[in-house]
Amino acid sequence: MRAAAPTALALLVLACTPAPRDPAPPPSPPVAAKAPPPPTCARRAAGPAPAPLDATHAGSGVALADLGGRTLAFVADEDDAALHTVDIDARAALARTPLAGRPAQVIVLGDGRVVASLRDRALLEVLEPVGPAAPLERRCLVPVASEPVGLAMTPDRATLLVASRWGHALTSLATADLRRTGELPLARDPSAVVASSDGRRAFVSHAVGGRISVVTLDEGGAPTGARELSTDGVEQRARISMSKPAAPFPRSSSGPSRKVPFQTRRPTVNVDRRGSQGFALARAASGAVFAPIALVDPGPTTGAGGYGSALVQTAIEHIAVVDAMGDHADVPPISAHLGLRGCRLPRAAAFEPGDEVLLVTCLGHDQVIAYDARAEIPGKPPRTGSVRDRELFRARVGAGPTAVAVDGARRRAVVFSRFDGALTILPAARAPGPTAISAIGKELTGELPVIALPRASRLDEQRAEGQRLFHAAGGRRIAFDGRACASCHPDGRDDALTWSTPEGPRQTPMLMGRLDGTAPYGWEGGKKDLESHFARTMSRLAGAGLTAKERDAIFAYLRGMEPPAEAAVLTAEERAALVAAPAGAAEAATAETATAAAGARVALAARGEELFHAREAGCSSCHVGDELTTDGARHDVRSATRFETERSFETPSLRFVGRSAPYYHDGRYPTLLALVEGVDGSMGHTAHLSAGDRRALAAYLESL
Repeated sequence: MRAAAPTALALLVLACTPAPRDPAPPPSPPVAAKAPPPPTCARRAAGPAPAPLDATHAGSGVALADLGGRTLAFVADEDDAALHTVDIDARAALARTPLAGRPAQVIVLGDGRVVASLRDRALLEVLEPVGPAAPLERRCLVPVASEPVGLAMTPDRATLLVASRWGHALTSLATADLRRTGELPLARDPSAVVASSDGRRAFVSHAVGGRISVVTLDEGGAPTGARELSTDGVEQRARISMSKPAAPFPRSSSGPSRKVPFQTRRPTVNVDRRGSQGFALARAASGAVFAPIALVDPGPTTGAGGYGSALVQTAIEHIAVVDAMGDHADVPPISAHLGLRGCRLPRAAAFEPGDEVLLVTCLGHDQVIAYDARAEIPGKPPRTGSVRDRELFRARVGAGPTAVAVDGARRRAVVFSRFDGALTILPAARAPGPTAISAIGKELTGELPVIALPRASRLDEQRAEGQRLFHAAGGRRIAFDGRACASCHPDGRDDALTWSTPEGPRQTPMLMGRLDGTAPYGWEGGKKDLESHFARTMSRLAGAGLTAKERDAIFAYLRGMEPPAEAAVLTAEERAALVAAPAGAAEAATAETATAAAGARVALAARGEELFHAREAGCSSCHVGDELTTDGARHDVRSATRFETERSFETPSLRFVGRSAPYYHDGRYPTLLALVEGVDGSMGHTAHLSAGDRRALAAYLESL
């Protein structure tokens, strides 16, 4: 009985089913969902657009623009990961625009769009003002080489140039749609960039290495080749000897007579100095390019010298000038300097064309110095041998001045002080109007207008204090001669210099990412913890010293540093705004070639990794662990010279080793390939490797 139930139910269903009608038409094919429009970088708003005020079309941490007679400043605030819009005339902050990363520079394109270089994300963010008091709207994101910092446009405003520091490249993009038109590898740490007045060249400064790259641009603004100019210079130093007088000085009321040594001046000697701190460029109306730098004396290759010597001013201020054609860099011999008042950490520069005034921000001194630039252009009348004679005035600003922009029409400058998060407005002219200049120090007197930015985020108190202390220059707490920590470790990295020490020549190590897990410290591995190594360094520099709290603040600041991303990891929203596909057959072919080259590099590095960990090479027996830091031991790799007191050296960390040339404790190898080929038997075994395998090993090290 139970088995018949399903059959009865089926018959009931059939009986209740209506008779079939005409066959139904076949179903229509599904309607394809409309694909979202591809991301575009084009301007959308219809009204008036901000007009850039910088006649040289160079980027900065501050970009000025005119909108309906109002002067707006767009401020790249790296510590707030935001772009601020400020009305300079009303002295009021109008809007804050959160960004997808930490901006290094900002530039206003010819049609009013605003581009920010996001140094931590390997991206450019293109935005558009939609109202003076409203946050900017994102138009697109553009991938570029790692750590984009410097921005500039060609004079026709058709090409945007991007200098990427970690990725050591110059990239060109068409401003109309931000498609990539070219990319050229450069020497390490490119920083600022400016295009020549005829658009045929780009000048690129390098944060370390004492060089300026002169890059040839084709008719479309793409970089095709580069040559390097040195910013090394010469100091004409008076030779001083110590001797004793034949007879004692007369007795004084304060004590008995005594023989006191006195100084005898002899003819001057020329001392070679290395260019350093190449963070800034400014182009004059004549086409000449100014490069504020520091000239460093690392000391002799034998015996103690620059690292801790109390006999010389180790780092002094200077300005190199490149002629308009980029044929040579003019670094006149320097015969006098400003001592503790010198600008050791120049970070930004701008040119006022009317009076030909060069403005330079001095990090660590919290000052902006105005220089007479008329006598600095090659081919004009002879120049004096010191920047102190060309100084017009200096102005005190907020802590951490990292950017300056000039409003030429109104003869004023706007300075961004990153540590304080504030703008300062100051005159940009030879005669700064009603503001007086003190007879001593040439400082502007009176208060200057200051605009505080409404930050939504900032460094915590300890890291902020460490940031200030790390860049503190001009005092004697860190070093006897006014050097800052950042003088040798710009941005927590290295200065690419080898310094003279009592033990022998020693290359500056990178600090970022290498504080933890790399003990013991120092090339000789003599200190087991950071605190004792820091104390030793302060003693070497003959500084007055810091408190334990201040020392820990510097450690906290350094530990908070992270290496720039090689490529951005994007959210879904960011992927929708990413403009990555090239436009046109020529660009597609270029992209395909670049992709193939990148794939070849990856394959080469993979082969190098196999060799590194192979028993025959022996590399991983000392550089241990997943991060290849150190085995904590000292080894005699037969690298010491006869001038060195130590024969054994601690195994260094290999974190980011590809970004810290030159190599070895004394910097004898300019490249990793030269090191791999030169250390067989003393540090691993490489002689048995083929030339291709040695290149693979070097490629792997460069990828770390």
